[in-house]
Amino acid sequence: MLQLIQQWLAGSRTPAWDLVDYPAFELPYPGCAGALSETQAQQNWACFQASLAARQQSLRHWLIARGGPDPQALQGAAYAKALKTWARANWARLPAFDRLPPHKPWPDCPRSGPFIVYSLLGDLAASLGEAVRHADPSWHWGLNLDATDLADGMHTSRRVVLLADLKQPTPETREAVLDFEALVFGAHRFPQSVDFVHLDTWTRTVADAIAGAYHRR
Repeated sequence: MLQLIQQWLAGSRTPAWDLVDYPAFELPYPGCAGALSETQAQQNWACFQASLAARQQSLRHWLIARGGPDPQALQGAAYAKALKTWARANWARLPAFDRLPPHKPWPDCPRSGPFIVYSLLGDLAASLGEAVRHADPSWHWGLNLDATDLADGMHTSRRVVLLADLKQPTPETREAVLDFEALVFGAHRFPQSVDFVHLDTWTRTVADAIAGAYHRR
């Protein structure tokens, strides 16, 4: 009887996409803050810059082949909204967090082999950042080297994030920081969270960033 129940449950699950052919993007040094030296963070940054265009092109083809939005056809918040709508409909087709081999979660996670889904998630997050950057060039990719964030062990610290100069900087903070990986990876680990299921934080964050809510006030 137990075997029959297990077979029924397995058959009722949405078949997961096979990501074996998705291009891996393994960071030289995963992690954040004190787990990384500044030299290691700079190597991650160099790797990100060198691969961003090619990875975004690969993601575009992958999304279109699976009914997702075309990042070149939609702009700004319109792309974010379309991506979130697609994600809500298809998230169950990604290899689930609780079915992966035991591992350290984001941002310390590996991104290749059985964990290739994390390369995809990283590219999806970067596509949201690119939607902001193309709509408002005051945003740019870079390392968060803020000393206060480092002291606090923030996940954004010494990682590649989206940055913009604050209109009114303080001695402690000179740049606004956006970390789309936190949104996308969080939705993968906790797919039933209120933030993912009932809210559209992706679109709101993109729209607010373009409108200057985080750095021009």
